[in-house]
Amino acid sequence: MPSEGKPQPIDTAVITTPSDVPTSDLSLLADRRERHTARATGQDTSGASATDVFAALSLGTVMRRVLDDQEQRLLFEGLRHGATWEQLAGALGAADPVQMQATFMAWAQELPDDEAAEAMRLVEDGTDK
Repeated sequence: MPSEGKPQPIDTAVITTPSDVPTSDLSLLADRRERHTARATGQDTSGASATDVFAALSLGTVMRRVLDDQEQRLLFEGLRHGATWEQLAGALGAADPVQMQATFMAWAQELPDDEAAEAMRLVEDGTDK
């Protein structure tokens, strides 16, 4: 279902690649992706085309990027609140806290200098627990 009232950019954008997606609002992305997926898979027979496949794939890619960034931010907050890597891995259902830590450190390197330094300090503190 499109946005209520005045159309949002997500409702009118022609999406064929992730760079065409005009928002990172997950609810809007999920709604538009669901509409394209339903048409592409035959659940909605209102004129499916390859562009529905491209749009659904592109929207899914952007959604994963947003979720990945949110996940890393939540790991950062967990570390700030004293969580261990084992606790954080458990919350994610992850078997390998070491791999999570490596992914977090790669993400943290892209942060502004002060946040990156704090993240690295938290990584070291979390490893000692």
